[in-house]
Amino acid sequence: MITESFFKDAIKVCKRRIDERYTIASDDGEMRTLEGNVRYKKGFYIITGSRGEGYPMTPEKFRELKDDYGNGRCSPKMIIKYAKLADHDGDVRTSWGEKLYYRNKEDYIVRHGNGDYGLVKRSIFEDTYQNC
Repeated sequence: MITESFFKDAIKVCKRRIDERYTIASDDGEMRTLEGNVRYKKGFYIITGSRGEGYPMTPEKFRELKDDYGNGRCSPKMIIKYAKLADHDGDVRTSWGEKLYYRNKEDYIVRHGNGDYGLVKRSIFEDTYQNC
């Protein structure tokens, strides 16, 4: 289980300004993400990343984390976060309650805020994040 102490030697990062696509879910559902199956509710934003990977996001998180250009296009806001490459296999809980599984040396664990973590595959992290 990840705790705040895991991030004591993490790197300071922010997302690159890469165009992404989104749709808004018309019904509750579940989708396969790179980290496993994730449930979403009607009104969640379904984001398609730079490599075609998909993931759901609450409307509140979308407004907090994305610049919306309309017509289903957005990009990440320049927000400083902390990240660390996983040094063991394990899982984290998302802010909306999903359990996601990470793999040693394959996934970065990103700290969005106190107790709010996400996972990013190593190859995608290297393409979509930069040091800040």
